[in-house]
Amino acid sequence: MARKRRAGSPNAQIKSKQTSRTTSSRVKPRRKQPDLQERIFQVFAEQADSLWSRLADQCRQFADGFNDKLGAPELQVEADATTLRAAYPRAEAELFLKLDKTERYLECWLNSGCATDGSCATCQRPVGLTVRGNTLQFALGGEVVSDERLAITLLTQLTSGDSEEEQL
Repeated sequence: MARKRRAGSPNAQIKSKQTSRTTSSRVKPRRKQPDLQERIFQVFAEQADSLWSRLADQCRQFADGFNDKLGAPELQVEADATTLRAAYPRAEAELFLKLDKTERYLECWLNSGCATDGSCATCQRPVGLTVRGNTLQFALGGEVVSDERLAITLLTQLTSGDSEEEQL
């Protein structure tokens, strides 16, 4: 009996054809996606100053309206490139926000019941920054908020004497 000689299994021939097709086709070079952290840092660098400036403006507008309603300059807002302070002496309360541009974060605390010796009850507020899409935004209690809403919420807490986080 004569044996039939096989040149190779049919699967081996198919695999070699597939391999030759994939290795011979040209792969288009993909444009490298920027690293997520790098993109967030870039968004922060580009937008932090304008976001901070808008918050300061919103706080000043709130203070102007509040003071007009009272008929006296009771609520004072001071802001510079990295700090914002709102003082309401009538309630012995102060609100502080500090933007750390080096570490890229925001701190916020409310001091209330300040005594003449300088001691105060301090409550840190759940305020931060986040990037959504390509936009730097404020976050309050885990929720993305506008600069206007953040200013209204924090200054309302300051002027009402309500420092409880549940009111966020």
